[in-house]
Order: sequence, then structure tokens, then C-alpha cells
Amino acid sequence: MAAGRKLQTPWANIADMMSSLMMVFLLISVSYSFQVKTKSDELQKVTDQVTLLTGEYTDNRKQIYDSLDKKFSSKFEEWSAILDEDSLTLRFESPALLFDPGSENLTVRFQEILSEFWPEYIAVLSEYSDDILEVRIEGHTSSEWAGATLDESYFKNMWLSQSRTRSTLRSCYNLTPEDDKEWVRKYVTANGMSFSRPMMTTDFLEDPVKSRRVEFTVVVNSTKAIQNIRRVLND
Repeated sequence: MAAGRKLQTPWANIADMMSSLMMVFLLISVSYSFQVKTKSDELQKVTDQVTLLTGEYTDNRKQIYDSLDKKFSSKFEEWSAILDEDSLTLRFESPALLFDPGSENLTVRFQEILSEFWPEYIAVLSEYSDDILEVRIEGHTSSEWAGATLDESYFKNMWLSQSRTRSTLRSCYNLTPEDDKEWVRKYVTANGMSFSRPMMTTDFLEDPVKSRRVEFTVVVNSTKAIQNIRRVLND
């Protein structure tokens, strides 16, 4: 054997091969980590944008509630009314103030309340037209109807609740300033609900008095927010 020549063993070849494989694995790992980091950054960016859009949408609902509460809270006790923050529903709860029993005609007192309430109500809401899909006037009854079966009572009360909401809408429309009537025609609807959504006692029984009520509900337009979120997700 010539002097100074190293003897190549199988173990040396294996070691070289393992070193090469480790280098390949390291490169793959670094590349994968970089891709994961990039995707993670992109996902966080999208999440931040969606959160911002959702927050803006929520804030608009809160602003509508705050504006209505500021305008009418001093009158709620006098009107036997409440404003629900979650649903943006202003509920008139005392049937004696609203209609005579079995009648679709508004009481004199309810007409007086609407004359105070309605022009100011649409003045507030018109400031948020871009955020509003619909303003629903809803009439609700109890399930009671003397001498009627439950099925008969449902349809008799449906007729009554629809008649009452039409009467309420007609009165509100007559109270609407001329410049705001187009806004009312575009956004306001009348909906008779019969006893489909009764108010319940703490014992989970129907409260017939509280069930007979009129509600004004703002339906917020979520379409714009959803479209913005979709745009962010598709970009």
C-alpha cells in the first residue's frame, strides 16, 4: 500500500451520505418553516381585518341603540315602553294604552304617544340609513279568543294583529313629515304576528297581558359587513 494514502471504509461513505441527507432535511425544514410563517402572517392579517370589520358593524348597532336610548329613555316609564339593546326593539307593553279589547283602532292615548314618538324615531334612524335593512312594526296578541279552538284563535288573532299593525303604520305615516315619507316607504313594514311570540312568566307560562303589545324593531343591514368580510377573505 502506497505511503500517505487513506483507506476508504464503508463507514466513511455512510457518514458522508448521512451528512448530505441531514443538509437536505435542514433545507426542507427551513423552507417549510418559512412557508408556515408566511401563511401565519397572512392569516393573522386577514383575522385582524375581519375583526376590525366586525367591530365596526357591532359599533353601528351600539350607536343606534345609544341614540334611541338618549332620545327616548326619559319617556319610557310614561309610555310603558322599554328598549332592548340586543334586538334594537322598542316595545310598548301596556295593552290598555294601545287598543280597545278586540279592536284594531288605536286609543286616543296611543295616538298621542305616537305623535311624540314617531317623528323623532325616524329622525334618529334616518341618520343610520346605510346600516338599516328594515324597520318592523310588529303587532302581537295573546292566544286567548273566547269560544275559539287554538287553531281558530291563531287565525283570528293573526287577523287582529295584522289589522292593528296596519292601523299603527297608517297613523305613523300620517305623522311623518313630507320630506321623510319616501324613507318610510322604503324601510318601514307592518307585521302581524298573532301569538307566535308570546311573553312568558318565570314559570314558562304565557303572560296574556304582556303578550298583547306593539314593537318597533330595527333590523340592521348585515349585507354590507358580510360583503366586506368576503372581499377580505377572497383577496
